[in-house]
Amino acid sequence: MQRQARGRLRMEQILDAADAVTRRRGVAGASLQDVAQEAGLPPASLYHYFPTSQALLLQLAQRYLAAFETLAARPLDHDGITAWSDLCAFHADLALRFYGEHPVAMRLLLGPECGWEIRAADHAANRRIGGIYYRKLIQHFIVAESTVLEEAFAVSVTISDAVWALSFARSGAIEPAMAREALRARLAYLGLYVGIHVEKRSAPLLV
Repeated sequence: MQRQARGRLRMEQILDAADAVTRRRGVAGASLQDVAQEAGLPPASLYHYFPTSQALLLQLAQRYLAAFETLAARPLDHDGITAWSDLCAFHADLALRFYGEHPVAMRLLLGPECGWEIRAADHAANRRIGGIYYRKLIQHFIVAESTVLEEAFAVSVTISDAVWALSFARSGAIEPAMAREALRARLAYLGLYVGIHVEKRSAPLLV
């Protein structure tokens, strides 16, 4: 048990160092040697955990994706929402603030250098996050449960990501105007499945 705890702490130490190196040098410049130096570890210790820099970046991306899922699962104030679109706006606001505080997450998840493994992990996380917001829709609004609707929520998360990635490619940031476009695109797509007028529940369903 103690060894496992030390291993987790060492892993977090390495990931923190990878974040710092990537922030300074970019995704392509995050070599294992630089990360080991940043972490104050011998390179051999780093290779024990990550045989390649891509494996390290994938683990770093997965830590960010787990954080996004935690944000998505944050409880909603039932009295503070009026329409189902508020769910998407709430999620977008949380995600955008997280990206603003974690620029390396933006590089890894929205940039062109991430590689297919990170992109696949991102898509898998989008499905889970979409599922979380689909269940919130059912919890707070009177909507019939549907696997098609759940899939639409997953796709809508990826739609937002695509517009954000376009903004990042153009300016190195998610510009406010493009953030608004991303939300409009997401809501327009979901409106095909949810409908415009959906009645809010008098009280949220217990989950």
